[in-house]
Amino acid sequence: MLTATGLCLKRNGQTLLDDISVELPPGEITVLLGPNGAGKSTLLGMLCGLNRADSGRVCLAGVELSGMEPQLRARYLAMYTQQQPLNFPFRVAEVVALGCYPLLLDRSATAARVAACLQQFQLESLAQRDYTSLSGGEQQRVQVARVLAQAGPDCQVLLLDEPVSEMDLRYQQLLLQQIRMVAAAGVSVCCVLHDLNLAAQLADRVVLLQQGRMAAVGPVDSVMTERQLSDLYQVTVRKTDTLSGPVFISQSGP
Repeated sequence: MLTATGLCLKRNGQTLLDDISVELPPGEITVLLGPNGAGKSTLLGMLCGLNRADSGRVCLAGVELSGMEPQLRARYLAMYTQQQPLNFPFRVAEVVALGCYPLLLDRSATAARVAACLQQFQLESLAQRDYTSLSGGEQQRVQVARVLAQAGPDCQVLLLDEPVSEMDLRYQQLLLQQIRMVAAAGVSVCCVLHDLNLAAQLADRVVLLQQGRMAAVGPVDSVMTERQLSDLYQVTVRKTDTLSGPVFISQSGP
């Protein structure tokens, strides 16, 4: 289990995170929700060990991430970030293969894993394409496939920062399906989303962040209420329960 305790961070006199404590249980999907600037991406960066807090600690199975060897950490924890600066003319298959590096696979096993990830995200027809020639949505699918390639048998945590922001509805649903499969294998998943309806579909637990503080945490039904979401986003949010789950609609008036 990944646990964060008492995380605090200040930059240039501004508090970015204030006393954040969260657990990511194995086999569960935790979604971080909050307005822009709430600290979601900052928190995710700390949960993967990329950023260090001014105080507090992040531990994986009782071992502090900051003391873990980077390659070993990459085997246990995979992360998709919003910024994917890749300007070299790699082929799509080569980009996905980069995710296999921490797994120390031989050439045959790497090729098999890349092929499986390309198939999962319906990228086979793009395998030999220049990555830089792809659309934004196609590039996002390739990068998510790379991260899923990294999430091998030793992976314990998968972190995703707005992984569907440029995908159309078809591929959003495909990715949600893949995320559920990863969680079903016992991996702790934490995902930043902006779409309330996608969050309600995906999450087992939800964390609401506001101005660097935790506003609420718990199951979807208890956290994603009209009152709490309206207060969080400063806009009226209406919730309608349907046979397929809750549907959230924002409106300008009361």
